[in-house]
Amino acid sequence: MKKNFHPQVFQDAKTTCVSCGTIYKIPTTVKEQQVEVCSKCHPMYTGEYRGIIASGRVDRFKKMLDTSKKKKEEVAKVKAARKPKAKKK
Repeated sequence: MKKNFHPQVFQDAKTTCVSCGTIYKIPTTVKEQQVEVCSKCHPMYTGEYRGIIASGRVDRFKKMLDTSKKKKEEVAKVKAARKPKAKKK
């Protein structure tokens, strides 16, 4: 068998939940890691909904969409406020 083939397992690895702050000691191949939702705060296990502060792709897309709508409205107002230039003969 090959030597040094398997990864090192840390028995005292620390896993931290970002939403509720709970710290777990779980053996993993990474010394420290973070998870967004754990079993203490996941809606399926608790039966209640807690809003998670982490913003995802959908939130960024909605924000970008709102910004573009506001820009279009501003441009339309500016165009409406402009007076057409009188043509010279």
